[in-house]
Amino acid sequence: MGEQRLIFGGPATVPPVVRASTAFWLASALVAGVLPVILEFSGVGAGRPTPDWAMVVLAVPLVALQVWAAFRLLAGIRWVRTVLTIIAVLSALGAPFELSPVVVTGLALTLAGAVLMWLPPANAFFRGQYEAAG
Repeated sequence: MGEQRLIFGGPATVPPVVRASTAFWLASALVAGVLPVILEFSGVGAGRPTPDWAMVVLAVPLVALQVWAAFRLLAGIRWVRTVLTIIAVLSALGAPFELSPVVVTGLALTLAGAVLMWLPPANAFFRGQYEAAG
């Protein structure tokens, strides 16, 4: 195999679709998880003087799980794709209740990450059969 360089938290043998999926999942966590919490505390667009603590209490652990799972994709952990797929399905089911630009952008990033991690090069990587070109 030769020398491996680290690229975006994983070895050079990680296929580009898996690295891209990880990037989309991390961006999704930022846009759909962290940004709404920041907006909630700042009171932007909320129309109420105090933040919704239930949203904050739910968002923080889910964002932490999503970030952790996204980085585990780079390690080739197979079951993490199932966890992230469940997160994507729950996001898609909850999105129609609030179609703000933040929610739509977060959902698009989530779905892109979910699709990319199931493409054929990613499947080969998670089966341990992926060989990087070059």
